[in-house]
Amino acid sequence: MFYLKPSWLSHSEGQKHFEVYSIHVSPDGTRLASGGLDSKVRIWSTTAIYACAAAEGAENVTNGNGKVQLYTGPRQLCSMSTHSGAVTVVRFSPSGRYLASGSDDRVILVWEREEEGHELPRKEFGSQGEADSERWIVRRRCVGHENDVQGLEWAPDSSILVSVGLDSGIIVWSGTTFEKIKRLDIHQSHVKGITFDPANKYFATASDDRTIKIVRYHRTSATDMTFSLDTTVTAPFEGSPLTTYFRRCSWSPDGSHIAAANATNGPVATVAIVNRGVWDSEINLIGHEGPVEVAAFSPRMFSKAKGSKQLVTVIACAGQDKALSVWNTSNPRPILVSQDIAEKAITDLAWAPDGQKVFASSLDGSILVCIFEEGDLGYIIPVEENEKQLAKYGGGRDAMHFPESVEQLALEEKSNKKEADQGKRRLTDLMEGKAAAVNGTSAAASTGASTVGTASSTSAGFVAPITGAGGALPVATRQPVPSPQPQAQKVMITKEGRKRVAPMLVAGSSSAPMISTQPIVGTAVASSQESPIVQYTEPSNRLPPGGIQTLVVGNKRRLQLDGQDGNEVKRHAGEIEVPEFVRPAAVSPTITLSQVRLATPKVKTLLSTDDRGSSLIFEVRNGAGGEKEPTRITLQRKGQLLWSNFVPKMVLLVAGNTSFWAVACEDATIHIYSPTGRALVPTIVLESTPSFLDSAGKYLMCLTSTGILNIWNTATMTSPHPPVSVAPVLDAALYSDSGLHKSQSITKCAITAVGSVIITLTNGDGYTYSSRMYAWQRVSESWWAVASQYWDSSGMHSTGGTVGVIERRTDEELKRTGKGRALQRMVKSAMMREGYEGIETTVSIAHLENRIGAAILLGSKKEVQTYMLMYARRLAEEGLKDRIEELFKELFGPMEVETTALYEATICGIDKKELLKEIIVTVGKQREIQRVSVPYAKLLGILDDNNVMDTD
Repeated sequence: MFYLKPSWLSHSEGQKHFEVYSIHVSPDGTRLASGGLDSKVRIWSTTAIYACAAAEGAENVTNGNGKVQLYTGPRQLCSMSTHSGAVTVVRFSPSGRYLASGSDDRVILVWEREEEGHELPRKEFGSQGEADSERWIVRRRCVGHENDVQGLEWAPDSSILVSVGLDSGIIVWSGTTFEKIKRLDIHQSHVKGITFDPANKYFATASDDRTIKIVRYHRTSATDMTFSLDTTVTAPFEGSPLTTYFRRCSWSPDGSHIAAANATNGPVATVAIVNRGVWDSEINLIGHEGPVEVAAFSPRMFSKAKGSKQLVTVIACAGQDKALSVWNTSNPRPILVSQDIAEKAITDLAWAPDGQKVFASSLDGSILVCIFEEGDLGYIIPVEENEKQLAKYGGGRDAMHFPESVEQLALEEKSNKKEADQGKRRLTDLMEGKAAAVNGTSAAASTGASTVGTASSTSAGFVAPITGAGGALPVATRQPVPSPQPQAQKVMITKEGRKRVAPMLVAGSSSAPMISTQPIVGTAVASSQESPIVQYTEPSNRLPPGGIQTLVVGNKRRLQLDGQDGNEVKRHAGEIEVPEFVRPAAVSPTITLSQVRLATPKVKTLLSTDDRGSSLIFEVRNGAGGEKEPTRITLQRKGQLLWSNFVPKMVLLVAGNTSFWAVACEDATIHIYSPTGRALVPTIVLESTPSFLDSAGKYLMCLTSTGILNIWNTATMTSPHPPVSVAPVLDAALYSDSGLHKSQSITKCAITAVGSVIITLTNGDGYTYSSRMYAWQRVSESWWAVASQYWDSSGMHSTGGTVGVIERRTDEELKRTGKGRALQRMVKSAMMREGYEGIETTVSIAHLENRIGAAILLGSKKEVQTYMLMYARRLAEEGLKDRIEELFKELFGPMEVETTALYEATICGIDKKELLKEIIVTVGKQREIQRVSVPYAKLLGILDDNNVMDTD
């Protein structure tokens, strides 16, 4: 073993020495990079360093004849001073093409050496030392951290670069384009170390929150990767000090262990050896007198003796005690301990690719090299043995899975073809949409006409009429949609005087045009279309500000203990006196005391709709409210009276379309008329006055002031379900006594063309009633907005469907109340706790499941198809084979003949097996689930040569 500390191998200017924070050796072993307090990245010739060692008598750096290898070339190859702060980390890419450097200026620079033939940079005026003999240029400047960059590491295949910093963040960058792929906020304090699994499956990060996080990643396609927190290691770091500059950890070359710096065993500083898979730590390297800041495995494996099959790995450790220790896995004691090899703490260690030389950097500004003789560490084995050891962990496999059959390759080819076709189609639609928008805007500007259209006749940049609540619907005018204006963000000044932009809760980034409406006072529009898609997009200002207020009587029983609430429990002979009447938790809507009180909205007495290009006006003129002066009801077309009728009471609300017309009176009665004015049924009598009246297609909905919901099919004169109370929707179970309590206000109550009711509240929740299950079901809530990755996805509103519109209502309420930010902070805090690491992924999948169920309930065919594909794709990316197989079974149906009678072949009008075909082709390239998807692809004939999939 031989030490060398050349005086010129340092970050210094004259007599001034700058702290050196990081070093790294290039994959070919010819260059050493270093970074330090002088804000410079320096490239050194290792040939010059080894020549100095040979001159000092080191045997294994001499030439083949045993003579000293003379060297007369340059020693410092290049000095780069682009960073504006101290350079804390430098790392060559495994491919050798790039060098990445991180600094406390929060910037990562990716350098590339220019080939010979380019003009070399001039020596800086006043600088000392050699002129540069190489030219390194900045290929990319990566900005994303909000504080010092403390660590960098490349994936073994150079596909990604991961950086960590004092902002507690982990950022994954592309190894080719250097665009930011993902940011992971899984630590609660400064992150000071990062290391990659040589099998290319995990990376580990070390933080001042006294944990190491093991992050699993895998490539799902040529451009996509997924990341998930696999486990958190805490035990070895419970007492670790927070005074270290770094926590540089290292993964063994055989993939079996992680050496974690700055661990403790009681009061003693140690290096913890974490075992792969179980992620426990039974071995500690004890001996250093101060915290260990860096641990580094040699990249090569050794055998104890020549020809021996017992393989060992070697690790070097150093830190604040200025000592270097070297260990191997076959010896409980270090094979080398060198005290005071530097004047200050050691900051980094870097092994040469041959595994026989290790470099060390120090805060005293120096860099030294320790050269081992043959046999000092053991005997180097061929590098192929490393690959054999990594093979048991799947090292070197593409996307972690090989295709196992020709069928899997065929399915993958079909999936790739469909993806390419969809990309071309989206580009074509985008170009055509832009042209249509330009043409539509020009036409509107030239005509200036204001007309009422339908959902089927809308063009890009314009909107269709939409139905609303309480019979009050705004008239939609044909107007160009204005471009969205950027929202002003609040700028804050931190304690350090730096500017920060406050985050905002942002709605989904859909490119679909927003609805443009002009409400007419006292009027409404009823659409003649039967599509449920455009039923709820009108602004909520048609109702009073804050929606229709509600009062509820509580159902929750309060637990009575001795002496509480002023009521003492009387005991007689050991018995408790029981009250004569205990109010039940479930109250029938037919009882005298209703649980719900709803306010009555503004009277609506005029309705306009379009019938085959001509306008129909349905008008009510209230009399005095008695037989002497009854109320007159008329229907007119272009000023010509079609029919009229009279009712003895005042009318509160109107609804209808080209299929029927309806009026709701103050005496809690409803009259329904045919398009020609014929009374379809005798007068319907309700228990209280109506608060909401709405129609869509053949369905009529009424919600009364006591919270009773009625729905009727006017074509068959039947109801999909009995009258039902909205008390569960208004959280009646949360209140503890029988008094009236103010509950959430209703911001929307409407019916779809398939007979599903939608109710939205001021807390952002959206509900519908299932006529099959006879139960209220929540289809949207604020929980999804703050915890699901799909809430802001472009697919949320782009379908234009009912579920997307309801979620937009939830988003609006969250922004109005400011509740969203508080919930986001709570969820982010929960993600940091033990056992909650995967909460974001879990909630995102649950959100997609909720969307699918809601779309089925509401009969939204397009949304069922869209969300089902999104759901299957996410399950495949996460490798949830059991769940995706369950989905396949449900869509394919039973295999047994005797159970096929119970199988429903369609879902919302979609053939289940055709939907399954589309799903299988979509996820066919995901190799992790091909064992599940290929058998179903065979059964459905997807792999037949003559089978052509429709990729629409």
